[in-house]
Amino acid sequence: MALPTILSPRTTLIPFLSAAEADRLPYPPNALPGARDVSTFYGTMRVYEWGPADGNKVLFVHGDATPCLIFSKIAQGLVDSGYRVMLFDLWGRGYSDTPLNCRHDVRLLATQILLAVGSSPLSWMGDGNLFSIVAFSLGGPISLAFTGAFPLSVRSLVLLGPAGLIRTLPDEYEDEVMHNPELAPSQEALREKVRQTLGVAVSGPALDIQADQRQETSPLVGPAGVEKTFDMGAVLQWQFDHHQGHVHSFQSTVRYGPLQKEEHTWKKVCDIISAQTQPDAPLNGSKLLVFFGQDDDVVVGKEATEDISKLLPPDHLQVEYVPGGHGFPYPNSQKITQTILSFWGSRSS
Repeated sequence: MALPTILSPRTTLIPFLSAAEADRLPYPPNALPGARDVSTFYGTMRVYEWGPADGNKVLFVHGDATPCLIFSKIAQGLVDSGYRVMLFDLWGRGYSDTPLNCRHDVRLLATQILLAVGSSPLSWMGDGNLFSIVAFSLGGPISLAFTGAFPLSVRSLVLLGPAGLIRTLPDEYEDEVMHNPELAPSQEALREKVRQTLGVAVSGPALDIQADQRQETSPLVGPAGVEKTFDMGAVLQWQFDHHQGHVHSFQSTVRYGPLQKEEHTWKKVCDIISAQTQPDAPLNGSKLLVFFGQDDDVVVGKEATEDISKLLPPDHLQVEYVPGGHGFPYPNSQKITQTILSFWGSRSS
């Protein structure tokens, strides 16, 4: 029996826009190649998959705010080098629904990886099939939890500003209302608190929504490759304005998600990488690649590196710094892609 859900803009917005208006959105419904909407018992989720069918597979897992578009340039760079890629929107982000009556904790979010790879026409797991994971922020501990549960399926891990070991969260994340939403005097007050945390405006540009003229939505036909440059700030604003479940999902993730105190999750995978456990795992004896933004005040590189180094010997860890704050992945896509390709090229697997 499916859980009750808050539907994404795929259902609540796109059918009430002209095709031209939908195409102008900061996050158009056909933004990336290989789009599909996957029906699950938690709701419908958006998945993208493209690249050579026989290429090594790479899954991307984004963070708590920006949907999977943040990886679009990195993903295309890997496709151009012969990889098969998959991206998906976490629950309550982008074009994925918001499941209700369940916590947005690591179990829910890591299970979404299974739902994504299980929707592929290709085999991503089992019978010797392997894939690598590139994860950002909240996606880091989600991917580590998945890898700890399915160590025989993951070839390599690349983490960008990973959460899970954050010593001090931003003040907005620690607000009592974010952890006890029942204390908010109204839903509007909770929405305002989430807005302040996200750093978006009260509302963005108005859309020409024809509420009484539902359009026939055409099948998702995306571009052959990533052709657009996306404005991540505008994407966040659009998501806040038009995803009716985003406030609930974001607040529940702040309350229950694996942002802090996930040393056990990190240690389980670090022990595999450093060849202390799981001798049959592809990650055994390998190396972890981690990127940090030089000015990131959410996941502070120096602090995170110190904490990771307590769990992983230095010869199993490669740390790279790039310009920017916590939103560093998108503007540094080319540098990150080149480093990932070099990192994987140096491995025997």
